[in-house]
Amino acid sequence: MSVLGYLVAALNLIFAIGLILAMVLHITEQEASGGGGWGIVGGRHILSSQSGMATFIDRVIAWIAAGWLVTAFLVALIFRPS
Repeated sequence: MSVLGYLVAALNLIFAIGLILAMVLHITEQEASGGGGWGIVGGRHILSSQSGMATFIDRVIAWIAAGWLVTAFLVALIFRPS
């Protein structure tokens, strides 16, 4: 069980780093191209100037965030005090 916990914790760390990088790179790209930011994670708010690729990246960020939350819950569940 301990090995599984460490594997899930490592996956959680990968999701966290991926989420930070995806958000920073996407926000930077939006600001550089004159866009107004990307709004709510996983929301349906889409700017009129937003391209199909930007919408796809928004969905990827939302899935990375969901993966991070799920793995964080699993880490807390596996490593809970007895």
